[in-house]
Amino acid sequence: MMLDNQTGYLAYGTQVYALDVKNGSLLWKYPAEGSSKSQFYAAPEVSDSLVIVGDYTNTLYALDKENGFEKWQFTDAEDRYIASSLLNNGIVYAPNTDSYLYALDDNGNLLWRFKANGPNWSKPLADENHLYLTSMDHFLYVLNLNYSEAELAADKDGGKTLVSEPVWSLDLGTAVVSNPVLEDGILYVGTVDGIVYAVDLEKQSVVWKYTVEDEMASIWGTPVLTSDAVFFGDENGNLYAVDKKDGSALWPSPFETGASLISSGITVDDKAVFAASDGKIFSIDSSKEPKTLTTLDAVIYSPLGFEDGKIVVVPASSEALVKAIDTNGNEVWTYLPTK
Repeated sequence: MMLDNQTGYLAYGTQVYALDVKNGSLLWKYPAEGSSKSQFYAAPEVSDSLVIVGDYTNTLYALDKENGFEKWQFTDAEDRYIASSLLNNGIVYAPNTDSYLYALDDNGNLLWRFKANGPNWSKPLADENHLYLTSMDHFLYVLNLNYSEAELAADKDGGKTLVSEPVWSLDLGTAVVSNPVLEDGILYVGTVDGIVYAVDLEKQSVVWKYTVEDEMASIWGTPVLTSDAVFFGDENGNLYAVDKKDGSALWPSPFETGASLISSGITVDDKAVFAASDGKIFSIDSSKEPKTLTTLDAVIYSPLGFEDGKIVVVPASSEALVKAIDTNGNEVWTYLPTK
């Protein structure tokens, strides 16, 4: 779910929903009646005017942010959209599992494309100068935000739309399926082999990497950053905290949750908040002081969100599609679509 200015945007099943974060009321949904022709998985991305969301049938949609009306479709991709797009300065950067990253203008016209060596499951990031893409082909790719026609090569269709080489790249040694996070020029990302990297983007090198051999399982969620620590959970349900500067372990052993940590967590009041797959939502600080906020009767895989003092969770159960709780774990509202 993408939260923006008191509104939550959720792509689930056959429809995209816009909800009022204050009370959970439905603002709009697209399409008005769901169809099996479209199945949505990737979280929407929003700008001042657009909601961008891709589906499982190679189509990227642009919707009007205010009312959910369709503005355009992009259908050149050859596979599914699993990762969210990035909207940056009027350009849509859309990674697809066909190995391409597509850059479109805000009218849906293709500007350029870049081909990785494997599927792209992660949302790109950008700073003032570059675009950063992590891929299942093991690489972190660094691209320019814009390319002139003279800088582009002819693609398989003959058009000059192809970025033939990245600005630079870095081999992380294994596949990345989770979204990275960027802070102060350092990119933090976890891999399916249970390794977390901190990459200095200016120096184009790894600052530190952290793993526990034969213990850490696949990392599916985005690392959570507080003022002094990086938190990350693995598929076995172990939560780790390391020093942000050098990657040294802050705890002698991980915090064992007892259930897989697939969902990406959030930072609230300089504490990390996570949801385990068994429905338990908890906070924890760098001194390893946990607090259970609530336990839902649901399996939670979707990322948590935080807006207007509310933790927003997508349990996607028969009881609630979306639920908001306060920072003490008290329910604020629940949304369940009418049948």
